[in-house]
Amino acid sequence: MSRIVFKTFDLVHIEEAIRLVSHYYQEEKNEVSELPSFFDYQQNLAKHLKSLVVNQLGIVAIEDDIVIGFISGFSIPSFFGKEKGIFIPVYGHAAIQSRRCEIEQRLYVEAAKKWVNDGIYTHSIAIFAHDKDLNNMWFHLGFGNRCIDAIRQIQSHDTTNPLYQFEEITSQNVHSVVSIHEKHHRYYRESPIFMPNQNEDALLDLLDWLKDSSHRMFSIKTNDQVVGYIRYQTNGESLFSIHNHMRNITGLYVLPEFRNFAIGEALLNFVENVLYEEKISLLGVDYESINPKANHFWSKHFKPYTYSLVRRIDERIRDVE
Repeated sequence: MSRIVFKTFDLVHIEEAIRLVSHYYQEEKNEVSELPSFFDYQQNLAKHLKSLVVNQLGIVAIEDDIVIGFISGFSIPSFFGKEKGIFIPVYGHAAIQSRRCEIEQRLYVEAAKKWVNDGIYTHSIAIFAHDKDLNNMWFHLGFGNRCIDAIRQIQSHDTTNPLYQFEEITSQNVHSVVSIHEKHHRYYRESPIFMPNQNEDALLDLLDWLKDSSHRMFSIKTNDQVVGYIRYQTNGESLFSIHNHMRNITGLYVLPEFRNFAIGEALLNFVENVLYEEKISLLGVDYESINPKANHFWSKHFKPYTYSLVRRIDERIRDVE
């Protein structure tokens, strides 16, 4: 039986890495038909994989001189805590389909040894949502879900409702949503999310975000009171959210006292109508699975295609010989 050899992920391995990732992507596309063609991403994917070579944190598995798997990610100074971490994007790992769980597990064992020796204690990996075997494997290695990328096909909707009025937010009327934006920011600190986002000037944050012409934001009013907003932009968090025919929601918030009146859905439908008129066919979103309200809302309207999993290594291991 051939022996698997592990080496540092390098430029010479990128072509094989793309081939392996393409099989993973196609399997997910078979489940989520809305995903664009893998061909649309190949050039951009090669560029992103080259950036993963630079930090020398990646590992490849080679058998009979053939690359049968790889894993690599981005180093992050303080990741979900004060310790260093690594994020392996969904395109940053893959193995031959017939043995993917065996090979990815062995790759992680080799890579994690290197990462922990380098003081990297938070490990996060994005996987395609419908690969149940890999999902199960990472679960048993101590990883839990934290974030989801999802997609849907844009349709036109009847948004006629005398109770609701929509308004696009610009630098001229941004003051109307400043207080809501501040509440949205603070919401992420609550249980069970516990995201320690820092205090910010809500007005300056919005003005800075609106400087980009591809960023658009809309509010919803009822009885002349602004009760929520939604915003979107060209790029999302995932490489596979970057596409000419896709836009990505990067924020939606409704005041607590106005929830359960389908206001979030009304905002979503309104934005879809805007994009439908602009011949945009796909809408993406990323959201925290640790946010129950968001998880409930977005999973009703979108199809997940990636999960981002996290494992936290006990840093006291560095004190044990």
